[in-house]
Amino acid sequence: MADTVYKYLKLQNRPYNINEIVSNLHNEYGKQAVQKAMDKLVSEGKIFEKVYGKQKIYCPVQDTSHEIEELMRIDNELQAHANEVESKYQELEREIKVQEAFLSSMKSCITIEEARKQKAIIQERITVMTNKLDALMEASGTEDLTETKRKTEAALNEYSREYVKRKRLCTEILDCILDNYPGSKTELYEEIGIELKIVE
Repeated sequence: MADTVYKYLKLQNRPYNINEIVSNLHNEYGKQAVQKAMDKLVSEGKIFEKVYGKQKIYCPVQDTSHEIEELMRIDNELQAHANEVESKYQELEREIKVQEAFLSSMKSCITIEEARKQKAIIQERITVMTNKLDALMEASGTEDLTETKRKTEAALNEYSREYVKRKRLCTEILDCILDNYPGSKTELYEEIGIELKIVE
């Protein structure tokens, strides 16, 4: 297997990291096996490795007949390749931090369950007030409190609309998080503390 890897590197004559080699060999060999082959080739002096940040880059050892300019070109190519890999790695790290911050902010927001409880409490209070209003109207024998009752019913409708709006907003936010969340919907809801049947 080491011979196969070496022939490929000699043919391409350019730097690669371990993941690229595994991929370019069409995943015929596992990453661990390829890594062992690379270590063997390095120890035999057939290839050399250079470490750039968190990345190891491999390149075949050039013939001594190569001119200095060619060796410098290869070294520059190694550096450019390593810089590109490191840049992509840092970009992924930044994206992960953004998603983690977003998830953390979601945990501090009011949940659908809490909004539902608040709605139930408000509805109960409105019902009590409406019953008292009906009793007063019946006792007085007048319709002077009709407007107050209408406003109370309007307030109930407003609270109901607000609950529906918050539920829809929360559902949209959760769907957005799920696009980048590594787990399932159930796992996300359990982590945040939301019951699945409430969201649905």
